[in-house]
Amino acid sequence: MYAQIKDGAISGVGTLKQMFPQTSFPGGIADADFKTENGLQDIVNAEQKDRKFYYVTQGDITLVDGVATQGFTNTAMAVEDVDAKDADGNQLFVQVLDPAANGGKGAMVDTSEKLITRGLKYNFKNQIKSQSNSALANTDWMVIRKAEREVSIPDATVTYRAAVITEYGRLKAAITGAADVDALAVVMGAQNWPAE
Repeated sequence: MYAQIKDGAISGVGTLKQMFPQTSFPGGIADADFKTENGLQDIVNAEQKDRKFYYVTQGDITLVDGVATQGFTNTAMAVEDVDAKDADGNQLFVQVLDPAANGGKGAMVDTSEKLITRGLKYNFKNQIKSQSNSALANTDWMVIRKAEREVSIPDATVTYRAAVITEYGRLKAAITGAADVDALAVVMGAQNWPAE
């Protein structure tokens, strides 16, 4: 994509074919002289944050310090759980099917249980719990065998399982203590699961 710059402003945006339909370009690429003569610049992208932690939406193409730049808005996702609200700010509730409602035709009705929109902390705690359980699953049979028949667990397995449990505890505490989305990103980027 290119931006055409005239008199210090963007006058057009598009591909070469869209902007110059009557001109052919060898290999579909404009040479430097053509770009200079027509005020063309390649459009560069502004910062896009990690989409695991931010909602990233595309904005306008503007000149930033003379460079055609595709803007993006990076909005941090909620870190904590919040009550789910409708467009008017009213609390939403979990709904269930009531067969007697609507004259016996059935309808969804609110319960007294609040609907919760889960934050990143909740989701990442579930993720690390799943990772921990998965890491331990391969050796769970040894723990059962020890409990049932008193067969010793190899020292290497005991050490590995302890390390998995320790890392899970460390990560869970760090997730709980993360003050904001950027701190949470640091925690999730610093996972140190042991090798089996």
